[in-house]
Amino acid sequence: MYSIYSIISGVLLGLAFPKFSLWWLAWIALVPFFYALNNAKNLKESSACAFAFGLVFFGINLFWITSLFRFAGWWVVIGWLALALFQSVFIILFSIFYFQLSAFKLRITRYALPVTMSLLWLAIEWLRSLGPFGVSAGGVGYTQAPFLPLIQIASFAGVYGVSFLVVFFNAALAAVLPSPANRDRKTAAMFLAVALFLVVASSLYGIRITRYALPVTLPKLALIQPNIDQFDKLNPAKVPLIFSIHEDMSRQAAKEKPEIIIWPETAIFTYILRDPVYFPKLKELVKELAAWFIIGAPHYEGNRIFNSMVSLDPQTGPYSRYDKEHLVPFGEYLPFKAILLPLLKPTGYFEGDFEFGSYSGPLSAAGYKIAPAICFESTFPGLMKKRARDADFILTITNDGWFGDSAAPYQHLENGIFRAIENRKYFVQVGNTGISAVIDPYGRVLKRTKLNERAVLIFGQ
Repeated sequence: MYSIYSIISGVLLGLAFPKFSLWWLAWIALVPFFYALNNAKNLKESSACAFAFGLVFFGINLFWITSLFRFAGWWVVIGWLALALFQSVFIILFSIFYFQLSAFKLRITRYALPVTMSLLWLAIEWLRSLGPFGVSAGGVGYTQAPFLPLIQIASFAGVYGVSFLVVFFNAALAAVLPSPANRDRKTAAMFLAVALFLVVASSLYGIRITRYALPVTLPKLALIQPNIDQFDKLNPAKVPLIFSIHEDMSRQAAKEKPEIIIWPETAIFTYILRDPVYFPKLKELVKELAAWFIIGAPHYEGNRIFNSMVSLDPQTGPYSRYDKEHLVPFGEYLPFKAILLPLLKPTGYFEGDFEFGSYSGPLSAAGYKIAPAICFESTFPGLMKKRARDADFILTITNDGWFGDSAAPYQHLENGIFRAIENRKYFVQVGNTGISAVIDPYGRVLKRTKLNERAVLIFGQ
């Protein structure tokens, strides 16, 4: 019976994320699931509730994966279901630990179950982000990206601190509901009062510090969003046209005299730094427009291929390069290749892997130090925290064109809002099909493009 409550929670929490973006639902979404866990009679029942919640929630939250259907057909549906199942294992693990802790007769565990539940949830969110298969998608804190006053606590507590607050409120609310498991209603009410106080205090803190505009510390930027269909990007015959589009848009942008012109991830489907045709053209363009360029480009050294971000000096050409450190499994490299490649060959899976790069310091352009991120690297708070320390601003270049009009580009941008607040640095995102944006250190989106439009975004004086 309690599995029904878990399913309801899975649906409600799924609706709190983009593209539904009913962020306020997150404050009550987990209550039915936690109520079910609090009343589970045994470990089997608790695990069943967790599995039901996990499968429904991650099925909704990760549904954007199915937008890859046009590239890999029904294999994508299998991948979506497999990932939802895999993520559900973490929720089952959460329920097991919680059941065992709540079964103890110690006063501290019986009276502090909302705190116990919230801390365990945070531990699970952190575990889900680790390793080669780690993902941060579905982190509860991200639902609150539209609630700017509250999420200012991320500057010292991170997105996990926001997750804790939302989960703690849900757990405290579930604890006051009448049930055989909730015998100490007075203590539960105290925890709910504490949760309400923390929400109000966090919001008032955020309102106070976001009252004022910040000085712009960015160079004048031109973000190039060419909106190239992914099938066209992968077609070598389209390279001349695609280069021409980037060239024309850069010339248009140069009329505004930007200091830096930025192209998105893997802008041109060629090893452009070694291309005898397009590299001279690119160097000439950079010199002619008298602006620094930052471009996304595949690059190779020997027999090692990298997904790279390169800055180009208008006087000297290539200046600094970052090779992507955190690659997308199954997208940029194939784990367990010897086993999986024979199975995936019928999908037309591209056999060549990118190599893992390493971070050796900020990218440099126009006298600024830039914390680089390529694609989904910006979704990992710890990774970006290390890079942002020595940087003037954060820059993500991406190609979310793979995912069409799904929730993925919207979720990606909301990650950027948190990276800006966590590091109190400007965050810039440039995407092939969007969403391209400039976000200030308080998470305010100062300027952005629409998804799936060709646009030049100019920011700065």
